[in-house]
Amino acid sequence: MPLWSRIILLAAAALALGCNSNSDTALSFYEQSPSESPTEEFHQELILSVDDALEIFDAANLSLAENKSRSAAVKVVRPLKNGHGSGTYLKMHGRFVVVTAAHVVGSATTMFIDGRDNERVVGSLVYIDHPNDLAVLVVPPLKTRSPIPYRPKRTGANLIGAKINYTGFPGHHDLLTIRGDVASLERGMIVVNMFGWFGSSGSGVYDVQGRLLGVVSGIDVGNYMIPLPLHSIVWVAPIWELDRDILKSRVKSAPSMAIIKSFPGAASPRRGTARD
Repeated sequence: MPLWSRIILLAAAALALGCNSNSDTALSFYEQSPSESPTEEFHQELILSVDDALEIFDAANLSLAENKSRSAAVKVVRPLKNGHGSGTYLKMHGRFVVVTAAHVVGSATTMFIDGRDNERVVGSLVYIDHPNDLAVLVVPPLKTRSPIPYRPKRTGANLIGAKINYTGFPGHHDLLTIRGDVASLERGMIVVNMFGWFGSSGSGVYDVQGRLLGVVSGIDVGNYMIPLPLHSIVWVAPIWELDRDILKSRVKSAPSMAIIKSFPGAASPRRGTARD
């Protein structure tokens, strides 16, 4: 650590110690003679003060790519049905869209898209591919979410071992950011080692460069006496299976969603806020 950094840290620690210590403790410290050793209480106060000072230099735990995908994560709800999936709010071909899994949409043509702070809008289906489990909905602008520019990975080349992440809504949880790594490519899917559960389907899976790899499609199932879900092995539908020409045409020609801002009376309970 450079000398100037040490000086700043020591000065910050001394300031924190002076602010946090009561007057008797501070006075007893300054009245000690050179022959007296600092007390154990003083040592503990100094350690705590240095820890407080070091917190100023704490780095963010999420990368820029992870922060962006977290700010774009939405909940996808089928009208008049129980259950939900997840999705990612993107800017694609000049329009706002949500990319999710086809099985989350099912046979519906419109879906509720939940942001934060009780925000809910209606998404209109423009593209669905059931065999590859991919779907895209055009949506009006969301006030409580930040769209990510659509930046897909084109192929599965050099993907094994890649560090990845997604943010979604597994189970009853509210906005979880999950990390993992790619284990294999098989049966036309990306197999990854990370946590997944019902409700996380449709979450956008990103690499450390911020490229969209695909969406969470399902969790693995073991078969020992009875089928058992293996929540640490997740199957991801690769985004490169989208038909780019058809998708572009449908997104650009989709009717404007500006008039459908929200569904009358729709309220989406949230523990989180727009800052998440």
